[in-house]
Amino acid sequence: MESGIILKLLLFCNLISFVFLSSKIFEFIIDNVYLKRIVTILGVFFYSFVYVYIESFILESWVNSYNYFEVITIVTLLTQVLFIFILFKSKSDNIKSNLENKSKELIYRDIISDRIKEKKDFNITKIKIKNHTSIIEYSSYKTFKILLSYASLLVKKYRNNRNVPIFYDGNQIIIIGNYIDKGKIDSFALGIYELLIKPIKIKNRNYILQPIIGNVIYSNDITDADEILKRADIACYKAKKLGLVIDYYSDNFARSINDEVDILSKLVYAIPSKEFELYYQPIVNSIDKTLHGYEALIRWPQKDGSMIPPDKFILIAEKNHYIKEITQWVVSQAAIDIRTFRDHNLNYQVHINISSLDLYDNDLYNQLFNMVTNKQLEPSSMILEITESALMSDVDAAYLILSKLSELGFYISIDDFGTGYSSLSLLRVLAFNQIKIDQSFIRNMLVGNSDYAIVASTIYLAHNLGCTVVAEGIEDEQLLIELQQLSCDYVQGYYINKPQPINEIINWSLKHSVME
Repeated sequence: MESGIILKLLLFCNLISFVFLSSKIFEFIIDNVYLKRIVTILGVFFYSFVYVYIESFILESWVNSYNYFEVITIVTLLTQVLFIFILFKSKSDNIKSNLENKSKELIYRDIISDRIKEKKDFNITKIKIKNHTSIIEYSSYKTFKILLSYASLLVKKYRNNRNVPIFYDGNQIIIIGNYIDKGKIDSFALGIYELLIKPIKIKNRNYILQPIIGNVIYSNDITDADEILKRADIACYKAKKLGLVIDYYSDNFARSINDEVDILSKLVYAIPSKEFELYYQPIVNSIDKTLHGYEALIRWPQKDGSMIPPDKFILIAEKNHYIKEITQWVVSQAAIDIRTFRDHNLNYQVHINISSLDLYDNDLYNQLFNMVTNKQLEPSSMILEITESALMSDVDAAYLILSKLSELGFYISIDDFGTGYSSLSLLRVLAFNQIKIDQSFIRNMLVGNSDYAIVASTIYLAHNLGCTVVAEGIEDEQLLIELQQLSCDYVQGYYINKPQPINEIINWSLKHSVME
């Protein structure tokens, strides 16, 4: 009788425990993260016993098998106890790890705060591992932590100075130094870099870290630890963006980051709100200044009357994958404006700029194809300007897409020609109608023999290939005269006229036509 009561109590404990632990058991069985833990085995072990237990219970075979069930009940209950112990141990380890990381952060922040309060000269060197994501993906987070810990030990050994606190936290190593001289900081940072790029062997596998080192020197305008650590982060980002391995914080770069964030936040709403406008700059014959066409230039006016320059927001749009929507809007708006020009008997071609990201995207071709098919656009009225750097990135793909665009009837112009002089090979491979010489060569052709030679030879070569030439960046009469002597076909620049909204450029064009 007593054994029956004990058995029922054990059974009751088992069932209650099973209800509370079942979700955790299945978590251990199913979740890949936990499969590596020994607790998985315990979970499966416990689940198997309970399954047998319940199955036997249903079959009512337990009535005559007290001894058998006493053993099963006791074993399963002990398994649950061990399971709970490891579960809580695992959680406590995570808590301990988090506390250790928090403790490290508090320690180095306290040290930095004390030095700021005492206004002591010091510097922060922050080391970030650029390839930490790939190490975690192809190996494990644990492996990366071992690598970072080992790297921290190497740095400590290299520094060999107990007065220099060194911490590793997350995916970074933080060094609180005593230098304010850039020469000494550079020497120290370079030594660390050369040390950390050497292969580190773990379990017969070599790992190579890709450190980026950012430096910031304490100055009186820094008021707390957060500020100087943020500047160290910016220094690391600056190094990464510029393709360097070691760099320093700078106010100008920090401002550019803030501007970029501000522009991006506005850009998200600018596209659907149609905040952009197209301005048009005339392109004229270099000899008699008769109107030849216009270049459509995107503008982004702000509510306060200012403009965000295209060279700022276009790069941000490309980097954040908004350029496709912008280009689609430009093409559509240019087609509308071409019809407006036609209504005023201004039957000239309009040049539009195509991003390299758009060139290799079928969406642009499909848009142009549909507009031509639906009679929304006469292809010969539009010249597509594509930078030579975009063409050079994939010549074979460029050949295919330019051939398709030419078959539709579009004119192709190579923009910013000359910035990669080796790309002269493009002239014999790709289908194009015109080249536009980069304004950096035009503006310097009167003061530099090499720039003059590039301009002259480009014009000569283009003419021999049956192409016309546009020179952009004409700022004064002397440049125009030189280009006339070199037989440049067309010119564009502020000397002729600045970019203007469509209504203003129409008025200018009508007056210019009368003067002709």
